[in-house]
Amino acid sequence: MAITDSTINSSVWTEVRSKIVAAAPYVTNSSTSATTAAAINAAYNDKIPTRPQIIIHPINMSEGEWKFGGNQGRKFIDIMVDCYYKNSLGIDQMADQVEDTLKTNEIAGIELVGITSDVAFDVSGENKYHLKSITFSYDRE
Repeated sequence: MAITDSTINSSVWTEVRSKIVAAAPYVTNSSTSATTAAAINAAYNDKIPTRPQIIIHPINMSEGEWKFGGNQGRKFIDIMVDCYYKNSLGIDQMADQVEDTLKTNEIAGIELVGITSDVAFDVSGENKYHLKSITFSYDRE
């Protein structure tokens, strides 16, 4: 899919999702070696998740560096991907797979220029979940 300025929000999101789905991220249980495929979603589910979750948020975009005589500036695109699971090993496994996928599979029309991540812990009733948010920063001239 070509990234165009008129559909940049939906095009970038679709490209990122397609690449993550194709990679089929999973979590491996360190005790049993059993694997569980991650669900890839556009939003958090209202139900308690029973398997690993990858959430792809809508993109954030800003424009800058307008060129003399031009009508468009450089676009800076951030897309946040959350890995959500019941243990920290699982979120690290998913994060590694997602990062590797988006680093090694270029998206035509934009360039990956940075990756940042942050971790959190969620306690909902008796359920405890770990969260790793990864922000992928892209540049489009």
